[in-house]
Amino acid sequence: MKFAAKLSCVMMLVLAAALSLGGCILLYGDFSDRLAETSTQNQVQHGLLCYTLEGELLTYYSQGDPITEAALTDAGRQLAAAAPESCVVGVWHIGGDMAYSDLPQGFSADGMQSGQMLYYRQGATVYAVYCTDLLGDARLLSAFDVTALYQARSRSVWRYLGMECVVLLGAALVTALLSRRMTRPLALLNKASGEIAAGAYDRRTALPGSDEVAQLSRSFDHMAAAVQEKVEALELSVQQRDDFMGAFTHELKTPMTSIIGYADMLRSMQVDPSEQKEAAAAIFHEAKRLESLSQKLLQLMRLSEEPLEPRRVSLAAVVEEVGRSSLPTCRRYGVRLRLPTTRREVLGDADLLCDLLCNLVTNAAKASKPGQTVRVLSGGAPDGGVLIGVADSGSGIPQQAIDRVVEPFYMVDKSRARKSGGSGLGLALCERIAEVHGSRLHIRSQLGKGTVVTVLLRPAPEQEVTK
Repeated sequence: MKFAAKLSCVMMLVLAAALSLGGCILLYGDFSDRLAETSTQNQVQHGLLCYTLEGELLTYYSQGDPITEAALTDAGRQLAAAAPESCVVGVWHIGGDMAYSDLPQGFSADGMQSGQMLYYRQGATVYAVYCTDLLGDARLLSAFDVTALYQARSRSVWRYLGMECVVLLGAALVTALLSRRMTRPLALLNKASGEIAAGAYDRRTALPGSDEVAQLSRSFDHMAAAVQEKVEALELSVQQRDDFMGAFTHELKTPMTSIIGYADMLRSMQVDPSEQKEAAAAIFHEAKRLESLSQKLLQLMRLSEEPLEPRRVSLAAVVEEVGRSSLPTCRRYGVRLRLPTTRREVLGDADLLCDLLCNLVTNAAKASKPGQTVRVLSGGAPDGGVLIGVADSGSGIPQQAIDRVVEPFYMVDKSRARKSGGSGLGLALCERIAEVHGSRLHIRSQLGKGTVVTVLLRPAPEQEVTK
């Protein structure tokens, strides 16, 4: 059974119980009030009859006549003639036979006491019977027909039941419509959850309002957005892993093919010394590429597994080490290296910062023409941080490739990169070093005019001076 049907049934049961209980209380209270009022009137009438009969008996006493059965019979006839239309009477001696009776057939007054009242039902007729002892051991019973009260109660009950049925039918229709309207958002949420489970992660409900259902809708949409982000992140991770494995396999295959080819030539053929030297140089070059590739992969794995413990680092020492390590590379490519003078200190790892700048200098040297200058940058940032980086005036990077150059094995010009011994891991390693320092690589480049790559670092706190 659907929730709307359950809600309608519960509301109808509550309404039916409330109407039934309220009707019972109302009808019973009204009937009790009318019965009490009628009982008071009947008791007054019974008192008048007792007064009349007692007056007749006093007449007999005043005349000195005994009160016989015949006298009681005669008094009973006169009393019956004077009684109201709805009243019947019975007169007899206490302990004797009934002298006169208009009471209902089959009625027995045995066991009734003076002043007692009881209800007697004969078929569809209901009587209220009153009993009173009088002078001369006489007893008067008067029975008043109260059937009209019970019939009126029955009519009221049936009218109320009819009204209750009409009200319940109308309420059932309204409740069904309201329940369906109230549970429609839940049906929408259920449908949306099914579609999301089927793969439609962009599905949203966006229910308006400020009630609990609308709040649930907003929470549901927030959850769906989080699920979509996680799924997209997983899909991106899987895609990047596949791309990484494909690029890694390709990067391994290219030098290995060259190494195997030249080695097989040296093994199986008689070649002159110049060809031997060329083959050995090619094998050495490709082996160095494999060595560089493995070292950078190991460094990337280490950065992903080991958290960084930031320490106070002097940029002057880092720049000096970068100049010493990068100068041979710059000379090989025929470019000049300009180093800054700085006294700034940052929080980080000196070896990693050296690797970052050395990789950037190497990339800048490869992208520059002989005679051009590669500059190592160091300076303050407006927000209080410290900028380091490398700038060149070389070939530049296409705008559409700037966001991808930090991906492992991505190379803008693959043939030039492989010729110069590149593996496509340098900027990926730099990006990872920047990330463990709580930053990112910021790349600005223009084709034919050069590239500027910077990283924003946290400054080291000033040391307290002890007096």
